[in-house]
Amino acid sequence: MGLSVQYAETFESTFKALTDFLRENWGDKVVTDFVEETEKVIDLITNFPRMYKASSFDQNVRVAPINKLSSLFYEVTDKHITLLHIIDTRQEPFWL
Repeated sequence: MGLSVQYAETFESTFKALTDFLRENWGDKVVTDFVEETEKVIDLITNFPRMYKASSFDQNVRVAPINKLSSLFYEVTDKHITLLHIIDTRQEPFWL
């Protein structure tokens, strides 16, 4: 059984912004595929939380690629996983 998942507000807002962008530019099919890919990665993370590499800015934060153009940032503790951000990797990260 995997760890429980918590969603940070920043994850929810960045996920919505990214799906809105995809819908506006490429349509509902692309959004559906992206959501399915994201759900698969989250499922992997819950069962194998340390399978993705640690970020360069914080060893507690890990980076999971969703596809070639997006990545999910998450933090692992002994009790749960917190999904922090999901980004379009072609854009400058907003926290720099």
